[in-house]
Formats: sequence, structure tokens, C-alpha cells
Amino acid sequence: MFNSAEATAEKTMLDMLDIFDETPPNKSPSPQNARGHRKEIRYKVAWRVAVLVGGLNPYYGRVKDISLDGAAILNELNLKCGASVVLNIHIPALNGSCDSKIMSVHGKTIYTVYDADRMCFRVGVTFVRFEQESDRAYLAERLINNHIAVPDYVCRRSTDQTIVPR
Repeated sequence: MFNSAEATAEKTMLDMLDIFDETPPNKSPSPQNARGHRKEIRYKVAWRVAVLVGGLNPYYGRVKDISLDGAAILNELNLKCGASVVLNIHIPALNGSCDSKIMSVHGKTIYTVYDADRMCFRVGVTFVRFEQESDRAYLAERLINNHIAVPDYVCRRSTDQTIVPR
């Protein structure tokens, strides 16, 4: 339990920040709003990530899926749309012959929803800039050759065809 001084300090710190969304999770915009804008294939991963917001201490989570243009992050933050973030993504080694890699990517949040199945927030981040330009090519090669593509279902009616990325 917090004493009143700790609670006041924590509240003051959060009041100073305009990066956290006060919108209740059930009122947050749906991630489907961003679906029509996807240009790249998404891949299912479970990589660790440190999310840096506003130069503060990192918050840790997992990358749920990723493409060359963005990622869905699972963590404890209810971030506002448009918040600038830096993702330090830990890409694990595939085997003992190569090292794991930390890839830093600057991005902006495009949605935050509460994921009741995982009891955390799912934050959509669009990539703005890779710290190392070579990281984009590394990510493309790694995803295409070693990970499962996630189908992007736009609509599910019996007359629709399922489109599976190649």
C-alpha cells in the first residue's frame, strides 16, 4: 500500500504527463480503424520489448505481431493515440550460431485497446524511423524466412474469400 505522500507524488507525476489515455478501455477506438491502411504483411512473434515514452523509464511488454511498418505491443500502458515512443525490441537468436539483437525503432501509437484475454493493453505502433537503417532489411529477412504470416481478415461473411498473404 502507498502512504499518502507516495500516492500524491505518483498522481502528480501522471498529471504532468499527457501521454496516458484517460479514456476507459471499452471506449477506446477499435484497431480495425487502422486495418485498411496496412501495406505490409504482419508476422506472429512473441519478442520482448522495452517501450520508452517521453524519455521516462522503460515499460516492458511483448510484441504480439510485427511488420516492416509497425507492431502490436502487449503491456500495462493505456497510451494516447499519437504518443511518440521508442521501442527496443529484443530479437532472439534462432540458434546457437548467432547472437540475439536489440533493434531500436521510433514510432507513434495509432491505437490502444484493452485485451481482456491477456489482461493488458494492446498498443498499435506505426514505425517512423529505425535507429540503424540496416535494421529494416534485417527485420524483413528475419520475418519472411522464419516466422508465420498473420492473415489480415477485413470482413468475415460466408460470401467473402479469405485472403492469405503470400
